[in-house]
Amino acid sequence: MSTAILADDEPHMRAALREQLLALWPGLRVLGEAEDGVAALAMIQALRPEIAFLDIRMPGLSGLQVAHALTVGTRVVFVTAFDNHALQAFEANAVDYVLKPLVTERLARVVAKLQQGAPLQGLTAALAQLGVAVAPAPEPPVERLEWLHVAVGKEVCMLHVDDVYFFEADSKYTRVVGEGCDGLIRHSLRQLSDRLEPGQYLQTHRSTLVNRRHIRAVHRHGEVMEIELKVDLPRLKVSLPNHHLFRAM
Repeated sequence: MSTAILADDEPHMRAALREQLLALWPGLRVLGEAEDGVAALAMIQALRPEIAFLDIRMPGLSGLQVAHALTVGTRVVFVTAFDNHALQAFEANAVDYVLKPLVTERLARVVAKLQQGAPLQGLTAALAQLGVAVAPAPEPPVERLEWLHVAVGKEVCMLHVDDVYFFEADSKYTRVVGEGCDGLIRHSLRQLSDRLEPGQYLQTHRSTLVNRRHIRAVHRHGEVMEIELKVDLPRLKVSLPNHHLFRAM
């Protein structure tokens, strides 16, 4: 069974397209619908449909930008109100389209082409002929770390990132010191930095990140700077290149 997604910011347009598609192609399974380009791109990357019907003008990302950003083998059919000159560029490059308002005969030809498995090639060339500046798609949002599974001896400690006092690189592992927990995780400091809330953790040293929520005071003695935590633990030394991060505290 072939699969597809529909993306258009007009609900009535999506409903009409779905109705006509299923009438012309009863074996087609519509996996989902999106009302903006960002949702459409995420849906295609997650569900990997064989076909995506994309409105060219959508909020967030246009259909052209979504198609340009795809990293899966989904074939794209544009839903467009472009004029004849633009349509000729699509035709010449075998990038398929259906017109707004929907024309059943045109949609039937597109369906026949899709059912035959005809490749839709030349997208980049078609976009260039249309004179469309295609901006890169935004990076997908980073999934923030919330809970850590920290190995403490033979046990695993569940620790929320807010309750971590500091992280310290330790060979292949990273030491985690937090409320009632002192153990190891496999994330590197670089991996942690990418997934922690920006600004919550500061680097005291190339091998140490401290949670600013738990800093009691910053002590300076000449060229020496140390962090005093709110808990009874040894002070953390701050390397000279990182002094500027703590001067305002």
